Amino acid sequence: MSWIESTFKTYNNNLDKIGKPTYNRFGWDAPMLLPVAHTTQKVNIQIDLNEDGDLIYASILRKDEMTTIIPCTEESSARTSGPVPHPLVDKLQYIAGDYKKYGGPKESQYEAYMDQLKDWCDSKYGNGEIRAVYKYLKKGRLIEDLIARHILIAGEDGKLLKKWTGTKEDAPEIFRNLSDQFEAFVRYRVGDIRLHDEKEIWDSFTDYYISTLNKTGICYVQGKEMSLSALSPYKIRNSGDRAKLISSNDNTNFTYRGRFKDAEEALSIGYETTQKAHSALRWLIGKQGTLNGDQAIVCWSAGNEPVPQLMNDTVDLIRENNDIDIISLIRSEKTSADTRAAFAMEFNKAIAGYRGKLVNSDYVSVMILDSATPGRMSIRYYRELTGSKLMDSIEDWHKHFTWELIAKKESEKNSGKFDTLVRFYGAPSPKEIAEAAYGSKVDAKLKQNTIERILPCISEMKIFPRDIMLSAVRRASNGIALEPWEANKTRNIACALICGYYHRNKKEEYSMAVDEICKDRSYLFGRILACLNQIEEDSNYFSNKTSGDGNKRPTNALRYEVAFTQRPAKTLEILRRQTMPYLENLIKNGRSTYANDLMLKLIDRIPADEFNNEPLSELYMLGYASQRAEFMKKSNSKEENDNDNEE
Repeated sequence: MSWIESTFKTYNNNLDKIGKPTYNRFGWDAPMLLPVAHTTQKVNIQIDLNEDGDLIYASILRKDEMTTIIPCTEESSARTSGPVPHPLVDKLQYIAGDYKKYGGPKESQYEAYMDQLKDWCDSKYGNGEIRAVYKYLKKGRLIEDLIARHILIAGEDGKLLKKWTGTKEDAPEIFRNLSDQFEAFVRYRVGDIRLHDEKEIWDSFTDYYISTLNKTGICYVQGKEMSLSALSPYKIRNSGDRAKLISSNDNTNFTYRGRFKDAEEALSIGYETTQKAHSALRWLIGKQGTLNGDQAIVCWSAGNEPVPQLMNDTVDLIRENNDIDIISLIRSEKTSADTRAAFAMEFNKAIAGYRGKLVNSDYVSVMILDSATPGRMSIRYYRELTGSKLMDSIEDWHKHFTWELIAKKESEKNSGKFDTLVRFYGAPSPKEIAEAAYGSKVDAKLKQNTIERILPCISEMKIFPRDIMLSAVRRASNGIALEPWEANKTRNIACALICGYYHRNKKEEYSMAVDEICKDRSYLFGRILACLNQIEEDSNYFSNKTSGDGNKRPTNALRYEVAFTQRPAKTLEILRRQTMPYLENLIKNGRSTYANDLMLKLIDRIPADEFNNEPLSELYMLGYASQRAEFMKKSNSKEENDNDNEE
């Protein structure tokens, strides 16, 4: 099934949501699912008429009232600089008979607008409300009436002011949201009926407009003869998006490469089909998609069952499908075994919840859109998967690309304020992986391409790109050049990627726990580096505690980490000499030398022929991080025992 068939089916499965307010997962307004032959427009003025076409009242709309569903033709929905009237709601240039009288700077399109509106009124689909609008506008005094009611503002010469030159505080209401009065859009209410909200008005225009389309043929999606589309909609990713997915407005030179005579031979799509498909895609992206610059990522089921967001980390995946206050569960400074077990239980419940809701879904679609130019959009990735296969892939990702991570989250769901740091055991988001691999100021296109490469690893269980994992490892190993928080975050994400890479690509399992039986040279050298780091930290901690000096500087182990990965045997010799004063300080003051004792045992475990200056593999980082976590666990346990004894 193609993307257009999938979105067409999605539209038909959600007819009850047409024209209703839509909110995304953050609780913010999102694009509505639109009727066929309609679009949305920011409208500035509303006029109230009676059934005889007399003006009763006029008002300026607030910002939250401006977004309006308006009828449109194929030509008007795609208009840029060319004058093409919308069928009902439009600018003064089109609907005001006295536009030129009051200084309109452009050519009036009043006659073209009125002829089009009259055809609708005179058709069998016309109704009393539309005819009332036509009767009023035929009087040709719209701007005059709006000036009389102080909606529009005229200057001393009697013409409309083109811009306000006074202070912002004294500006008339029309200039609060509009710099040029001539660009004001006007909508209508007749009696108690707001035409932009009325389903009968929507259906009236849809039926009328489809009856006027003369080009017919076989729709490649529905497989039946119907009115065909000549121009495809835009505004797919947002209201200002001019890029199209389907376009054939160039028929010169070698456009069809000799394979087709015209556009219809290449692709023939019904008007109703493309309208529904594009409207559903726009709705899905706004409601549950992720925008990353020009890149749009969306995952959906045709039956509108909830699906996990592929761009989420593990915490957000749980929050999307669970009302539990997961932030309170894991917001503490340290994650205990009990907290980790509770977190794992909530993750399993979230996965089971999605599986239960997707059981009746034939398939789930995953799509990535991007545009190289402002007018052309491409589908960079599209897959259709069964619900069970998608959930298997997502579960595998979040269970194996894991480490103890720290992320900034909203204190309350949908609050929009990211002010709480949480420590959790799970998988990072694709966005965080891209930033860990290439830096927080990574080029936008590189970031988008990286996310595009990661997504199939989440949705289809593809092998993970080695170069991305190694980029994160290299940045993490040079943590001395980063801010402490960024160095820690990058190292944790790199460890998660190494675990996932070895599970997915090499069928080997690693975790945060120290692997005491692992004989890999790089892993052991990583543990040795952690021991060197711990010796110096223990000595500094004791000295600072005694002297009251709170200064913390990077240890020699961290400063030499890059060199250690390139020439481990030689660098180890240097670090051991530099560590001797710290070790002597611990011995002199009767402190534990456990880290040094462990280091000597680990050195003995490396075979003589492997104790050389061959560069270390990425596994050194797992050895370092696991051993360091083990030291932290022992240190925390000791502090708790000391506190208990003091009490």
